[in-house]
Amino acid sequence: MTRLFAAFALFFSLLLSVGTAQAETRALIIGADYSAASNKKLKLANPVTDARMVRAALARTSVKDVTLLEDPNAEEWSEGFQQFADSLSGDDIAFLYYAGHGFQIDGSNYLLSADGVSLISLDSLLRTLTERAKGVVVVIDACRNNPFFEAEEDPEMRMVTVEGDTRSLQSVTLDDLAYARNGLAQLANLRGLSAVVFFSTEPGNVAEDGDTPGKGSPFAKVFTREIKRRQSLDETFRKTAVEVNSATDGRQSPWRQGDLPFNVFIAGMRALPIP
Repeated sequence: MTRLFAAFALFFSLLLSVGTAQAETRALIIGADYSAASNKKLKLANPVTDARMVRAALARTSVKDVTLLEDPNAEEWSEGFQQFADSLSGDDIAFLYYAGHGFQIDGSNYLLSADGVSLISLDSLLRTLTERAKGVVVVIDACRNNPFFEAEEDPEMRMVTVEGDTRSLQSVTLDDLAYARNGLAQLANLRGLSAVVFFSTEPGNVAEDGDTPGKGSPFAKVFTREIKRRQSLDETFRKTAVEVNSATDGRQSPWRQGDLPFNVFIAGMRALPIP
């Protein structure tokens, strides 16, 4: 009977592996506290802590190639991201995690580098990754508040598009950011792409930074616990969304956009089927 059960478990495991991505997963983790930014209103308590938590969690999974960028300015963003993109093969899964400030301007999403004046285009990052990898997983724990809402000065900010070996720049005024809508916008360019983006809160809402500096945001605490478990990425996203919503008393509801045409198991599949 024991041998029969073991044979059944092996057979079931093989069935689960059919159609499952067996590619190498490579991760780029970015966190920005804005501790060196001239605008002190940008300062956040937990993004770098969140990034370290995610790196530690991924170290306990099958992901072997993890790069961490802490408080990167625009140049460090560009260099680090380009090195990450160049490391990808057409069979890899690209995993990008970002914690920090994020804004939507005219329906497009931007991530703020640690220099406090450079906005990184999320659309450009996605375009580059989907061109290089078999599948792309992006996790965004941003839009924590709008520190520019009460800005007194009006310098120009840089909007940076990082694609390939080039960086195109255009400017946006501080007033543009001051009156930007809360939260991030839905992505318009995921149709037909092998990419899934998991946001820490729903469109137009603000994510919480956490009550205690250095202890992590509500989203990061749950996500790092779930990503280490032997379950599919879909399960990780679903359970994280439910738990974060509960932990914040409904103030924050993580959501996903896009999909992958295959299953992904960051920490591996379960060893035995669940009855």
